[in-house]
Amino acid sequence: MNKGKESYNNIPLPDSLSASIQKGLDRGKRYTEKKWITGFGSLAAACLCIVVLFRILPFSGSNNTQTPDTPMAARSQDTPVTPQAFSDEKPVETQAAEVYRIPCRQTTDADTQVPVYKMEEKLAPHRLVFTLYNVRDFDFDALSEELMDSSLVKDVYRSILLDDSAVSFVVELSINTAFQLTEQTADGYLELSLSPADTADEIREVFYLSSDAMDGGEETALLQEALGTLDSSLVKAQDGSFCIVSGEFETSQEAEEMLEKLEKEGLEPGLLHVASGMSDEAPVGNATGDTSALPEATMPSSIQVYGTVTEINGNQVMLENDNQNDPYSSIVLNINEDTLILTATDCVPKELKDLKVGETLYAYVSPMMTRSLPPISNAELVICQVPEDIAAPTYATITEITSMNDGTPAYVTDRDIIYFIGENTVIKTLDGKKELTAADLTPGTKVLAWYQIMTMSIPAQTTPDEIRVLP
Repeated sequence: MNKGKESYNNIPLPDSLSASIQKGLDRGKRYTEKKWITGFGSLAAACLCIVVLFRILPFSGSNNTQTPDTPMAARSQDTPVTPQAFSDEKPVETQAAEVYRIPCRQTTDADTQVPVYKMEEKLAPHRLVFTLYNVRDFDFDALSEELMDSSLVKDVYRSILLDDSAVSFVVELSINTAFQLTEQTADGYLELSLSPADTADEIREVFYLSSDAMDGGEETALLQEALGTLDSSLVKAQDGSFCIVSGEFETSQEAEEMLEKLEKEGLEPGLLHVASGMSDEAPVGNATGDTSALPEATMPSSIQVYGTVTEINGNQVMLENDNQNDPYSSIVLNINEDTLILTATDCVPKELKDLKVGETLYAYVSPMMTRSLPPISNAELVICQVPEDIAAPTYATITEITSMNDGTPAYVTDRDIIYFIGENTVIKTLDGKKELTAADLTPGTKVLAWYQIMTMSIPAQTTPDEIRVLP
C-alpha cells in the first residue's frame, strides 16, 4: 500500500495543468482583494448615511431645535455670525375699517320719485358731499361728533340749502383715506366705511371756478341756487370762510374757457373766478377779487337789527333773536312820527298798529342808544311782513360815486357795501310807480336794495336786482 501511495505521489503532472492551477490561484487572490474593497465602500456609505440622518432628523435630546423647514444661515470662520438671521419687526396689522351709519329713513309723505340720497366725491380738498331728501331722525350733531373723533376725517360741516325737505353736509377726508358707501336704504340707513388706503393719494394741482369767500350761511345757499344747473358745491376754506366752487380742471386754460362759456350763457361777470389748489388742500379763503381800486366805505348812519316781536308796549316794540353772537339780540325800538314802516316786498307804508307779536322785523336804528339791558334806540326804518323765502331789502345811503379801473361806476354806501348797476338792475321810486335811472343815484340818496349775492371783500360788492329810492 505504501508502495502504491509513493507511486501516486510521484505521478508526473502535465505542464499545462501547472499553468492552469497558477492562473486559478491568481484569480482567487484578485477576488479576495475586490471583496475587501467592496466591504470598505459599503461601510463608508453607511457611515455617510448616519451623518446625514443626524443633520436632518430632530432628536429630543439635542439642543438644536431647528426643523427641516427652517433655513440655516451660512457660517464661516471668515464671516461673523449675526445673532439673528431675520428681522424682529412684526408685520403691520391691517387696520379694520371704521363704519358709520347715516340715517336716511324717509318721511311717510315723501315723494317716491325723489331719490333718498345723493353723494358726490370732490377734490381740493378730498371730500364727500351728501344730500339726503325727506329724511327723518337725522341727527347731524351726533354724526358729526362721531366722525370728528376719527383720524381719517379732517372736518365735517353743514351745507345750507334753500330746500327745507333736504339736508346736505360735507365730510372732508384725511390724506390716503379710502371710503366705501353701502346702501341699506331698506333698513333706513347708509353705511359709510373709512379705512387707510392701500396706495398713497396722488397729490396734484386742481383748477376750478370759485366764488369769493363768504360766511357760509344763507348767502352761500342763495349763490348756489343762482348758479342753477351748474355742478357746484360748498367748500370750507382754511380760514373758516366758505366758497361755492364748480368743476375740476387739469389746466387753468380749461377753467378759463369754461368761465368764458358760462358768462356768454348768462352768468353774471365777476360772480366766479378761476382758482386752484392742491387736491388734498382746502382753499386759503381770502377773497381773490381785486379790491385795491375800491374806495373806503364810511360808517353807517344807522345800525341794522332784527328779531321776533315779543312785546308791544305803547310806542315801544321789543325784538329778540337767538343769535348769541349778536350784540343786539334783544333791543327795544322807539317808534316815533319820523319812523318809516314798510313792507318787505313792495314798500307799502304801514303803521305801528299793523305790527303784531310773533312776526319778524328788520329795523334800522340810531347808534345812540341807552345803556340799559336791553338797550333802547329810536327806529329810523322798520321793515315788516318779511316772507320766509325772500331776503329783506338793505337800507343804505350813497356817499360817493367812483369808477373802477375798467371805468365801471361804483356806488359807495354807508353800509360798507358798494353797488354796481347791472343791465338787469331795476331802479324805481319808493312806491314803485316810476322808473328811474342810475343818474338818479347821487351822493346823499337813501335807497332800499334787493340782492341775492354779495362778496365777502371789504368793502363788500354786489349788483342789486332792484333799487327803490327814498324821497
